[in-house]
Formats: sequence, C-alpha cells, structure tokens
Amino acid sequence: MSIEVELKVKILNKEEIINKLENLNFIKSSLVVETDTYFTSSYHDFISLDEALRIRNVLNKSTNETNSVITYKGAKLDNISMSRKELETEIKDSNIVKEILENIGFTAVPPLIKERQYLKNNNVTACVDTVKGLGDYLELEIIVENNSEKEKSLEVLESLLLKLGYSMKNTINTSYLSMLMNISE
Repeated sequence: MSIEVELKVKILNKEEIINKLENLNFIKSSLVVETDTYFTSSYHDFISLDEALRIRNVLNKSTNETNSVITYKGAKLDNISMSRKELETEIKDSNIVKEILENIGFTAVPPLIKERQYLKNNNVTACVDTVKGLGDYLELEIIVENNSEKEKSLEVLESLLLKLGYSMKNTINTSYLSMLMNISE
C-alpha cells in the first residue's frame, strides 16, 4: 500500500516558485496536460467518504505521448495535509474503462483539466499546476510505504514549504475537484 503525503498551496507567481525550486536543486521534468475524470455512484458516496475514483489522461507536451491511469484515493489521513492511501495502475484504453464503470453504475462528472510542471529532488515531487477555473497551485508530494513514514515526510515537506515562503497555515486541505464543485454550487 502506498501513501501519498501531500501539501498544497495557492500560489501567485508560478515562474517564481519554479525558480525557487530549481535553486533548491529541483530538476524540471515533464510538462503535461492532465485531464481527470472523476466518478460518483448511487451505491458508494465518494464525497461523504472523502474518497475518489478517477481516470487520468496525460499528454506530455514535450513528446506528445499520451498515457492513462485509473486511481483510487482513500480518505485523508489527517486534517493538516492531503495525505491519503492511493492505488493507481496504468490502463491501455481509458474510454473502455470509462464505459465499463458507467455500465456498472458509476457516473462521470465534468472533467478537471490542468497543466502541470513536474520537478523532482530525490524522493520529493513538486507539481506546479494551472487548474482550469481555479488558478495556480503548488503541490509537494512524497510517496511512502507505510503510515510510520508519514510524519517524517510531512516534516520534510513543511521545511520545504517554509523555504519557498509559505507555511502550514497557507496549505489547502481540499481537492481541486471539491474546489470546482464549490464554485459551481
């Protein structure tokens, strides 16, 4: 079981954040467009359970290569971060998987589209996102194998956040999907 330890903040200047990350030895990797299709169902209330089921289609803007993954995200593990259990696997044909899910009672919600610049430094991934309808955000992530590693990873991410000019009180504990749904209500 993998746990995604994650902090998210709203940012004002994404180029400034990318420069600060590069000055902290982060290396730019992929620039992608991610189109996320989330699912709901009448027999499994993902929203009230704070879970998510999604198909993500990824277009690499450098290579024009595409790939797709299906992901289950469990409920958040605490109130201060976006840390949660995450199960993910690559899929060959996202349209077929979407149709399978719809045929067994899942309903797709309108897609969430974001441009994401990935940066890496050892086991820390930084994602500088421009989310359609929401603006610019920074996500800092470490993947751990068990809950005992979560606290140490949160400390690493909090320290990095401070170096970037933010603190834990700036963090957002709400998914992009929830933010978009709150705007449309």
